[in-house]
Amino acid sequence: MRRTTSSAVNIGAICRHLDTRVLQTPQLLVLNLSRPQACSIRHVIPEIDIWRAATLMLKRYGDKALEQSDRRVDELTAAGDYNGVDTWRRITAAVEQLTNTTPPGPLH
Repeated sequence: MRRTTSSAVNIGAICRHLDTRVLQTPQLLVLNLSRPQACSIRHVIPEIDIWRAATLMLKRYGDKALEQSDRRVDELTAAGDYNGVDTWRRITAAVEQLTNTTPPGPLH
């Protein structure tokens, strides 16, 4: 297994991949026995991919990762890509959790 260094990580390609996955989500039709009509189900990006993207944001942007994630949310909101906005809000929340250095629970 080949490991890459942080300088070799291409966050742009991952971001484009996540954006493309959200944009190309097929509408799935599901038959519900209690309701005979079909309903649509959105494709959900796995949680592991959200955390990978958050980790890569921290590697690339360091202390400015949260700011960059928020900027991406604003860009997608302006573009009207609400599925992308939802994805980047999840990434932003993961970045916040990864940068939180406060220990959980009460202090002794």
